Amino acid sequence: MSDSSASLDAVTGLPGRTALESELAPLLSADAGSQVAVLLVGLDGFAVVRDGLGFDAADELLAGAARTLREIFRDRRPVLARLPGDVFAVAVPGEHGAASAGELADSVIAALGRPSYVDGVGVGISASVGIFLAGTHPARPAEAIRSAQVALRRAKELGRTRWVLFDPVAGHEDAERYRLACGIAGALESGELAVVYRPHVVLPDGAIITSLNAVLRWRHPELGELRPELFHPLAETTGMTVALGRHLLTETLRTAGQWRARFGDDAPTVCLTLPRRMAIDGDLVRFVGRELDRNGLRHRHLMLCTDGPSLLDDRGDLLGSLGELARAGVVFVVNVTGLPELELLPALDVPAPAVMLTGAIIDALEVDDPPERAVRTIRQLVERAGELGIKVGARGVLSEAHARLLFDIGVVVASGPYLPTYATGEEAETWVGRTFPLG
Repeated sequence: MSDSSASLDAVTGLPGRTALESELAPLLSADAGSQVAVLLVGLDGFAVVRDGLGFDAADELLAGAARTLREIFRDRRPVLARLPGDVFAVAVPGEHGAASAGELADSVIAALGRPSYVDGVGVGISASVGIFLAGTHPARPAEAIRSAQVALRRAKELGRTRWVLFDPVAGHEDAERYRLACGIAGALESGELAVVYRPHVVLPDGAIITSLNAVLRWRHPELGELRPELFHPLAETTGMTVALGRHLLTETLRTAGQWRARFGDDAPTVCLTLPRRMAIDGDLVRFVGRELDRNGLRHRHLMLCTDGPSLLDDRGDLLGSLGELARAGVVFVVNVTGLPELELLPALDVPAPAVMLTGAIIDALEVDDPPERAVRTIRQLVERAGELGIKVGARGVLSEAHARLLFDIGVVVASGPYLPTYATGEEAETWVGRTFPLG
């Protein structure tokens, strides 16, 4: 590395990215004649240490991690660097395969996993590692680092404290996903994210609409119309989940207010599912109340859906928010995948008068001869819901036959692909008059 101390990180004494790329260039060239393993090491839980013990403690932890990496690779002529945040880079020359590179990563994970004492506190962190193997063909330094970054991100998504080897095919797909995630903020600002609606209907014939379910669709200029299942998880990685949830709620209530002004009590009730991070947001109650007031709506004009995992998420007080909004008149529905999640409602005293079954429990019935066990499972759930005074609906209903079978078992409300496709607010006005207002 360069002898210039000015280019070294003040905390760890390691060079930064520019110096790393300079050192990598000759190692990755066609004339190098050897393989190089590029490891990106991310410290899991580093933000907790920084926020809990302060910046000085966090710097001490980073300096200790740098010393540990120097010790691990002292005999391997490594190229070491610190990248922004809690990420370190280690480039190790030599003939590396997946197994040997994995052994290097395992040694890093084990060493960094040992407790470090900071201000007398034994701090336990873990590490995740992304690996890029170069040598079979020339690679640019930036390409090698970016590939290792993609692998590191995948390691963290898979649960952390592990390593992932960059795979060109999977890596390309991941890179496309992350590129899409980076575009969410711009799409929100440019108006590419639009609210569309699909009805919830009363079984068996679907002639009465209980509510219009609102979701976001991304009208991507290159990829076409994208469903929320694709981009909502990506929003979590970029911190855009709450922004998307607020946009969905704001636009849905704006349209609902217009319908209420034009059609009075014939206006459809709107329903939307809160993204997880918005559901646990401490500002939820105030935000909902403000948007209802702004659009001349009462709390009873809104139906909100959440799910079992959100009820158990300890990052916020969703149960407190649910209780306050329910007392004001908001109707709550919980999406459940089976009997254990239904039992959360009485156990946690959740004020939900209805649940919507979703996932495999519903999919299992969409066959010519559905398994008796699947039918029995739903029947038991419906019976238990009846004991609790809870009505049962179903999401993902695929056909009229599917809907009839569910009705025979005791499901009273349905939504899914067998109903009209998602429509804009203007198009959804054709359903006005078929609604059954909640009050």
